[in-house]
Amino acid sequence: MWAACRKLEINHVKFVVRASVLLSMLLLSGCSDGWCWPFDCSSSKSSSGVVDDSADVAVEDPYDNQIGGGSGTSEFDLSKVTWLHTDVSSWPVTSTLSISIKNGTMCLNFSGTSTWPTAKILHTNGTRYIQVNANPWVFVNQAGKWYGGTWEWMTPNGNCKPISKIEGGHIKQAPLTNWEPRSGDKLYFMVSSIARGANLNNYKARTNVVEVTWP
Repeated sequence: MWAACRKLEINHVKFVVRASVLLSMLLLSGCSDGWCWPFDCSSSKSSSGVVDDSADVAVEDPYDNQIGGGSGTSEFDLSKVTWLHTDVSSWPVTSTLSISIKNGTMCLNFSGTSTWPTAKILHTNGTRYIQVNANPWVFVNQAGKWYGGTWEWMTPNGNCKPISKIEGGHIKQAPLTNWEPRSGDKLYFMVSSIARGANLNNYKARTNVVEVTWP
């Protein structure tokens, strides 16, 4: 009987010693609570063993997925563009652009369409005046160089244009005067406040740049 009790006492002591060693390892590992072990308690893990990515999460860009002008990705660098109309690369990005093409029509949707100020110009038919507040841009690669030109006028909430107007005859500036988009071409589009000829309303704003593979 005495021997059995002595054996239990020895086992108890061994258990206490092992537990003490494990507790010491836990504290030295940097864990903040006992639930951490046996997880890796490095700086990239929380005390509960769940990955904590807070230190590596990038601050959300308010102009996410935007291209060029320092307003998003650097996929398209506006500083490398030869501007065929007013250089608007330094104008602030105040509106996000989304583009859809369907049934021969391109819609360039952006919030500034209803808020950017307007200016009055003579309609192309010469019989009346219209209020415009924006120009759509297309960026085209020719012989390894990027050119940017406007190809239309936009009225408030008048965001949809026939894709037939996206060509050199509407840009009206060399070397794109005879340019026509081809299926598969990678093009970039943007909208700015009035920049064709002159900024008639003296308001400077633009959208991000959006990549489009021509249908």
